[in-house]
Amino acid sequence: MLTGNDRAKILNIANMLDQTFKIKNLGDLTYFLGLEVARNSSRIYLSQRKYTIDLLHEMGMQDCAPMPTHMTHFSRLSSTKGIPLNEDETSAYHKLIGR
Repeated sequence: MLTGNDRAKILNIANMLDQTFKIKNLGDLTYFLGLEVARNSSRIYLSQRKYTIDLLHEMGMQDCAPMPTHMTHFSRLSSTKGIPLNEDETSAYHKLIGR
């Protein structure tokens, strides 16, 4: 991914990279590594809306409503207190954290 204000310099760098690595120009960037990219004449906007919706669908939570969840900054986690996750919950948790 190349970006900048000088189109000629971008093309020059792309040509140099292509000579060494044989790159491919995929055109204007719209989606990359979970980021949606939109632009106008003066700004670039980044969003993870699509990634978030896909993640909610994958976890079966697409119908959940947003809700503010307040958590104290001083929470202390413990390996000996609380209820352990069952095997299904552990698998889903690992999958979610891996994303």
